[in-house]
Amino acid sequence: MKTTLKIFLIAAIFAGTTANAQVNTIDSVATSKVQHFNFDEMESETIGEGIQRKWFHGEKGQMTIFNLEKGAHIPWHQHPNEQITYIMSGKVKIKTIIDGKEEFVIVSGGEVIVFPENVPHEFWALEKTVDLDVHVPVREDWLSKELPDYLKKSE
Repeated sequence: MKTTLKIFLIAAIFAGTTANAQVNTIDSVATSKVQHFNFDEMESETIGEGIQRKWFHGEKGQMTIFNLEKGAHIPWHQHPNEQITYIMSGKVKIKTIIDGKEEFVIVSGGEVIVFPENVPHEFWALEKTVDLDVHVPVREDWLSKELPDYLKKSE
């Protein structure tokens, strides 16, 4: 009998805690704006020779699809945003800083590389490539219609 009572009390406490967590989650979601995007319907913009992108952003992060032609080059740059790069197809050579030294890394379709904030990096498309990038927070330098200086070098 005592064991049954203990189980009932633990279940009641857990259920109460879970109910409160769900209410808080629902309340926080209710104050956010839900956005829905379709990459297939978005227009690409050419931002350099052999480089096209489609992108959108939420309040805290953004997502970009780059279509890179073989030989496309995204020059050396850094930004105060974490960048998660998933190569959906193709292959890129990346120069970056690893353990304090400049290193080259080959990243192929199905692979991911993560750049912490302010870590410099540079890309060369070794073949036609589709690259999905996530930046957190939103790239403030992309919010204007003006290309960042490093991308002007790739034109």
